[in-house]
Amino acid sequence: MKAGLGMRLLMLACLLSSPAMLGAQCVRGSHAQLDRSRPVPAKADVLAPWQRRQSAIHSFRFEWTEEQTQPRGWVANPRYAERERLAAPSLEDRRYVVNKTLAVVRDSMRYSYAFDRRAEGDTTGNSDRRHYSYAYESVFDGRRNTARATSLGDTPATMIQGSDNRDAQNLDTRAILLALRPLDPILGDLLVDRAVPNLSRTIYRDRSTFLLEERRDPLGWKTILWIEPERDFLVSRFVLMFENTCVVDMDIDYVRDARYGWIPAGWRVTELLGDGSRRLLSTAKVSQHAIE
Repeated sequence: MKAGLGMRLLMLACLLSSPAMLGAQCVRGSHAQLDRSRPVPAKADVLAPWQRRQSAIHSFRFEWTEEQTQPRGWVANPRYAERERLAAPSLEDRRYVVNKTLAVVRDSMRYSYAFDRRAEGDTTGNSDRRHYSYAYESVFDGRRNTARATSLGDTPATMIQGSDNRDAQNLDTRAILLALRPLDPILGDLLVDRAVPNLSRTIYRDRSTFLLEERRDPLGWKTILWIEPERDFLVSRFVLMFENTCVVDMDIDYVRDARYGWIPAGWRVTELLGDGSRRLLSTAKVSQHAIE
């Protein structure tokens, strides 16, 4: 009996100090500060309040501004698209301010942004120094998706139609959708069934959290959510890893709404570059929101 208990304690210690857990912090040389004063909730205790909140909210609209850096050597990921980065490969470091909007009504969604490079120089004609500026809008009505890119200059618009919601899993909407549609089969955490709670709480940004960590998919990718039980199980950090390398690291800030609880107010995204370094590439601040 004592031998079995000792073995279980040894396994627990190994898990808590494993390179995978320390690597999940995304900061080399950092160590998690354990919080042994409170237990880790069961997974069911997380999903139940998520489902209640999702069911109580019929529709919402968010407007936000992103201060972006688009560096050379940016590394894309296969799970969470970043439309404006994919559309304009960075051959040199550039900085932009991008205004975005997300509106959701039950299973329909409208997502839009404007990518304006007119201050960089030529925006018309066919010279090799022309810079292209455009407005993007994607509308999903529950059955079909229409995505349209409209030039802010003289280039004809393009339109793509399909049956899938092509922007449902965009990286820039993760903070909002994890808060308000976390279990939606299209907008939410698609692989939450693969996720398990870790064995101990840790202190992150001065608050007690635990990890809801996905088991890696066959390609080596996984997401990890930092969850705060004392603030209605909100997600304060979102991390995407490939094998043992942190590719995306998002910190999320909240404000408390008297009726709907904790609402995302902004987020910061640090990403992996091709040289192995990590840089803060996006800082978002919500300017308006409405929830019903």
